[in-house]
Amino acid sequence: MDSVFVQVMLVATLAGFIQGVTGFAFALIATSLWTWTLEPQLLVPTVVLTSLLGQVISIVSVKTEVTLARATPFLAGGAVGVPLGVLILPMLNTTAFRFSIGVILLVYCSIMFSGRRLPLVRSGGRLADSCVGLIAGVMGGATGISGPPMILWCGLRGWDKEAQRATFQSFFIGTQILTIGIFVAKGLINASSVQLALVAAVPIVLSSWIGSRVFKRFTGPQFQKAVYGLLFVSGLVLVMHSV
Repeated sequence: MDSVFVQVMLVATLAGFIQGVTGFAFALIATSLWTWTLEPQLLVPTVVLTSLLGQVISIVSVKTEVTLARATPFLAGGAVGVPLGVLILPMLNTTAFRFSIGVILLVYCSIMFSGRRLPLVRSGGRLADSCVGLIAGVMGGATGISGPPMILWCGLRGWDKEAQRATFQSFFIGTQILTIGIFVAKGLINASSVQLALVAAVPIVLSSWIGSRVFKRFTGPQFQKAVYGLLFVSGLVLVMHSV
């Protein structure tokens, strides 16, 4: 068991740092690496618990940009979407769904890396934001992947890097708290997952804080490149795991 703890701490350090830099990707990294060590029933609740901790630590770097007016529509949509996603999970072909999302990410990020700029979305207002939150919530509840819609939409809104990050991290924190509540109600979080989360806590706190310091050194374009790079990797991992 000691070797498992060491592996959990090493992965938590890597994932926490990247989450500190970009504001997301903890679950992707932790899931892809912990899957070799932890069984799925223990992996999923552990990832949710540890990812929430990393989000809480790293959002401090953009705390002045967190506004209820901007985040509330997304959270309202997510509050409906997460339970709905959990309900449709048994009816969903998860492999096909993840493959489709992976292909979309690969195509979109390839276009962005080619130097083309998509038009900014100025219309739709709070209703459009709520719909994006709903979609992200359904995806999160059904597959554990809620990041892409939020991250891509915040970029299309044309907000600066601090506002983008503050918005999608606020959404992630809110929906993760809701997900944990559902997991507790269903008995999916037990003593083992809590123990692993505690083992990973210190590495996550330290590495997320260091990563958030690195984030402050990024310019807007550099931040966007880092985000699209991770989204491209996310798409690649989703496709490879689905094939």
